[in-house]
Amino acid sequence: MTDVRVGIVSWNTADLLRRCLDALPAALAPLDAEVVVVDNASQDGSADMAAECDWVRVLRNDDNRGYAAAMNQALAGDPVRALIALNPDTLPAPGSLAHLVRRLDDEPSLGLVAPRLVNANGSVQHSVYRFPSLATAAAVCLVPAAGHRRFLGRRFWLEGGAPHDRRETVDWPIGAVHCIRTAALDGKPPYSERSFIYTEDMDLCWRLWRTGWQVEYDPSVAVTHVGNASGEQAFGPDRTLRWLHETYGWMARERGALRTWLWAAINAVGVALDMLTGLPRALPSTPAAKQRRYVIRQLSRQLQVHLHHVARPARRPPGAVPS
Repeated sequence: MTDVRVGIVSWNTADLLRRCLDALPAALAPLDAEVVVVDNASQDGSADMAAECDWVRVLRNDDNRGYAAAMNQALAGDPVRALIALNPDTLPAPGSLAHLVRRLDDEPSLGLVAPRLVNANGSVQHSVYRFPSLATAAAVCLVPAAGHRRFLGRRFWLEGGAPHDRRETVDWPIGAVHCIRTAALDGKPPYSERSFIYTEDMDLCWRLWRTGWQVEYDPSVAVTHVGNASGEQAFGPDRTLRWLHETYGWMARERGALRTWLWAAINAVGVALDMLTGLPRALPSTPAAKQRRYVIRQLSRQLQVHLHHVARPARRPPGAVPS
């Protein structure tokens, strides 16, 4: 039986995908692995390039099906011990992916394990978060930044204060590298296809925790990650707005209308405070002024999203599970 199936979803990332595929044999050794690339109708030759590797199975979609649907397609197949969802803009170090699979073998309670993600210069990427909640929103939006680097940063895994240097169970790591125990999925696809892109990683970890499995962050192995290679192409500066849209849908399904409304209100206050107090004045003719205007424009658009959900509270969709 094959040890692991690695799924990669490609959309116009040929150069990054080539680098990722070149790194896989060493990252997976000595496991018996199947590698599947699903190409979402790329226009840059990604699929043809991947097909040059005779050990890679390439599936070509006629249109862009989105990340979750394409990754489920990549990871489907005969039973294996573990599934690895891998972004094409990652560069796994030798032995790194094999280590994650061994970690699942060593700890039967784990449903998913994720590595430390690093930037190209070796600095640590913030990659682990708490599930959206009123407490987390209040910590992010209403507490000064200095507080994020102390107890609250550690408690809520806030950027700049989260302990990325030790192994521990976490709510959810971003989906750049997910090593998943197949048995933990109970025969279901890993990722929810309600979302075209974003929140599918958080949703998977939410489901695992609710069904009795743990999720672990293991910094003993590092994977280089560019980040948002496809999202930047698709949405540009609007990718945060897209993430907010998907997160509000998730909140309505899993947290309910009242908590979603309160979450929107706290976030709206936080963005408004950023706009009023967090941006220094700059002369209109300076480059800093252009950057300031850009930031204000983006914050204004985020504020509109939050205020929309304050004015028009979401209802829990039929069939959603109360939390």
